[in-house]
Amino acid sequence: MPIKHGARRALEFASCWALAAALAAAAGACAGSKPPGGDDEGTDGGPGGDGWVPPPPPDAFVCSSGAETGGLTFEKIATWRDDVKAAYSMIHDDMCGPGLEGIQDLAVPALAAHQMRAGLAPFVEVCEDLGWGVVQAAEASGQEILSHSYTHPEITMANAAHEVTEAKQAFDQHLQHPISFFVFPYDFFTAQTIAAVGAAGHIGARAGNRDDNDGFDHPPINSSEPGVDLEIEFDVWPRSYSKYALFRDQDLLWVHVWNAIEVGGWAVREFHSVISDDEQHPEERGFGPVPISIYNAHLDDLQKAWDAGQVWTDTPSTIIRYRHARKACRASVNGDVITFDASAEECTKFATPISVIVTTGNDVAGLTATQGGEAVAVRKLAASRFSVTADPTKGDVMVSGCGMEGPTVDPSIELRPKPMPAPSVCDLQTVRGSGSPGQMDNLERPPEQFQVLPNPSQRDGRTGTWSWYPQQARVEMKADGANHVLHYFASGLAAWTGATLAFLGGNGAGSCYDASAYRGVRFKIKGNVSATDTLNGKVIVSLVTAETQSRRYGGDLAGEGGHFHKIISVPSSWQTVSIMFSELERPTWGDTMSLPAVAVGKLQAIDWGISNTATTFDVSIDDIELF
Repeated sequence: MPIKHGARRALEFASCWALAAALAAAAGACAGSKPPGGDDEGTDGGPGGDGWVPPPPPDAFVCSSGAETGGLTFEKIATWRDDVKAAYSMIHDDMCGPGLEGIQDLAVPALAAHQMRAGLAPFVEVCEDLGWGVVQAAEASGQEILSHSYTHPEITMANAAHEVTEAKQAFDQHLQHPISFFVFPYDFFTAQTIAAVGAAGHIGARAGNRDDNDGFDHPPINSSEPGVDLEIEFDVWPRSYSKYALFRDQDLLWVHVWNAIEVGGWAVREFHSVISDDEQHPEERGFGPVPISIYNAHLDDLQKAWDAGQVWTDTPSTIIRYRHARKACRASVNGDVITFDASAEECTKFATPISVIVTTGNDVAGLTATQGGEAVAVRKLAASRFSVTADPTKGDVMVSGCGMEGPTVDPSIELRPKPMPAPSVCDLQTVRGSGSPGQMDNLERPPEQFQVLPNPSQRDGRTGTWSWYPQQARVEMKADGANHVLHYFASGLAAWTGATLAFLGGNGAGSCYDASAYRGVRFKIKGNVSATDTLNGKVIVSLVTAETQSRRYGGDLAGEGGHFHKIISVPSSWQTVSIMFSELERPTWGDTMSLPAVAVGKLQAIDWGISNTATTFDVSIDDIELF
């Protein structure tokens, strides 16, 4: 059974960029009200809204020397802005959450310094607790605010009215721009809840299931074509949860961008908080915080990629609108005038600036362009070739030649090469056990701390916690007399399912635990399993290793295969089961069948699996340990 990534988790540009350098003061100044000033167009709350294009920067290009263009020729509407090869968006989950102050204190100023924008995804409850000022200041600095629900639960049809619709209404009351993108908490979604997100007025959502991608052969990259806006594919930091677990931390972010460049697509990166490099307690800073040095290096790479005409970095709603508008809107050239046809409904609904690529009869140094008397963005791509970016719904664009060089692509910039993977995830993270103590989890902690990262019950260098698959399986920690145990149950699931205890991290992916100093695993179990095959009354105890785990789930295996395992009967009352590593049976399917013995030095997780023919099961597990 594969280990899923389903572990729940604890919780140009305007002069307003200067706000990011003084977020705290700005937050206090605007707490409880909408931020003053700014562009108020598109705030009618409709699905089109504004295109998230801030005013031009204070040092916007001004031409003081005219030149004859020799006439313009229409080439095309660019697939991506300024005809770059790929698009990229960053999303920070859980803004305003306890311990995640690094989003506003470190990430937003870093984005401002690089003149880049990301999507920031708070949930309403923490905004109300903290005060709306921090979020309003971040929006005023150019960032897009996304909805991450009202209280951050798993979204179901029972709570969607409050967590999706009312959350959007609350955000819209406090923000300059209406919310248009939703981020599903815990990446938990169904077809029905995705539809509810769309019906509430969001044009996009991050709900793509990362588990259906092999990050090597099938990277999670979105198409340049419009569609599937509510199920955006993405990758996540940190490495052990990423689709690219075989890449070092400093390469993980960049390989995702390179994969988008190679297919001309749109990559989306999920972060949570950002921390200083000398942070003493990263485990208290939310799920998988990224060090500021790695974050800044990534922004440096993205800035070079933009300057080189390779990658456009912008917010998710901006990219979604662009995908639709560039397909629905039309453009033509007459003399030195670009004329748009915005009659299509999609063009108006997703109104946003799109890049019209034109060539000039004379190779002028630069171009200037105005729409309704206001300057629009122009960039020289090559000799006699320019990109003019304007909103098709705002009328014709008047173009003039300039004898001065304006914004231009620099083809001499060399991007950092695409990273290469490590030979094994064990080369990136291996913890060696000493042989004592063997405790993995006795589950003796408050139920609300069931999935604390790292698991406080683990010993001897182990830090892993629980995950399970599929999402519909039910797993909880509950009292059993004076004891606490893991309770794992479902009915009518009709799918392979498992409860998994990792040796390291949230799911063991991308890491190795060397248990050579131990002989086996021991645990207590009781319950019942009703199945229609030979696994009736039984569970499959599997030892997942980097050698048997597919790369798509954070192992080393290029293909797919089973794990070393032992089938045991489930007793009706508590019984202690001890399994020697040497007693484990070889894998029975796939590319791992020829392996001679379990790689005890490359352990990732222990999995208690239930047959896909099970009609009902109710299993309790406790006191897991190595011996």
